[in-house]
Amino acid sequence: MRILVVGAGAVGILFGSQLRQQGVDISHLVRPKRAAELAEKPFEVCLPEAEFQLSPACLTQPELAAAAAFDLIILTNKAYGLPQVITDVAPAVGDNTLILPLLNGLRHLDLLDKAFGAERVLGGIAKTVATLKTPWQVRVATGYNSITVAARQPSQQAAVTEIIQLFQQSGLTVEQTDDIMGQMWDKFCRMAGLGAVNCLLQGNVGEYMQSDRGGEIALQIFDECSQVATASGHRLTEESVQGFQRILTNPKSSFNSSMYRDMRNGLPIEGDHLVGDMVVRGKEVGVATPMLEIAETVLQVYSRR
Repeated sequence: MRILVVGAGAVGILFGSQLRQQGVDISHLVRPKRAAELAEKPFEVCLPEAEFQLSPACLTQPELAAAAAFDLIILTNKAYGLPQVITDVAPAVGDNTLILPLLNGLRHLDLLDKAFGAERVLGGIAKTVATLKTPWQVRVATGYNSITVAARQPSQQAAVTEIIQLFQQSGLTVEQTDDIMGQMWDKFCRMAGLGAVNCLLQGNVGEYMQSDRGGEIALQIFDECSQVATASGHRLTEESVQGFQRILTNPKSSFNSSMYRDMRNGLPIEGDHLVGDMVVRGKEVGVATPMLEIAETVLQVYSRR
């Protein structure tokens, strides 16, 4: 199986490196500048229990245009870069190519379905706390890192089984589910909720819990997300809701979202793709989202500045 990973950031390198170590034919689609960086020296992956180095195989878009089609394309780019990625990967999509997006939110499914056909687009979730510390080093904060791969249509099931077997044989932790959309909605609510709270209140969980109403605001924002999910036909389980409520109100926690970390570093953020899209979906199903709308405005001001 020939695999193309779009991106050589924390998520792409973490999972791609494990596949490459086991001899899987895997390449990373990167910009020319990134290809030059990665050619300078080996990439270092720092896990809690071990560290290792590798030299990822990289392709730029002009090189991709001259290459044969891939069997599987894994998207690990930021959601705001997806329109350009769709154009870039088009030459790599053949008659039997499947696309596994590991992006935050849900909007990407609509864009990919429209561009390549829903029959090509799988459901996927990446669970990890990985950060690109330097251009040549990714640090992983937790020992548990997993990929969920699932069919969105019955016709995809045989191929998904083959992908899961390959991933497991390569040492990846693969979670399986019969309700991929429910799982993706669960993560969507968590990412949109935590990102909105962190960026609105300008602090991690422990920091905003030191304020008078930080916990109350966090729970209200997450409740709005949960209501949108329920009205959209994907009610979160009570166990999931209660568990995340505890996470959002832990006064000793330094937990925060990748969107908040990007904002603090002055980088582009996925505000429109997470918080903004949750607001849009709320309007479509008649759910009021006043706190999310305030957070969305904060994110818009930041992004436009």
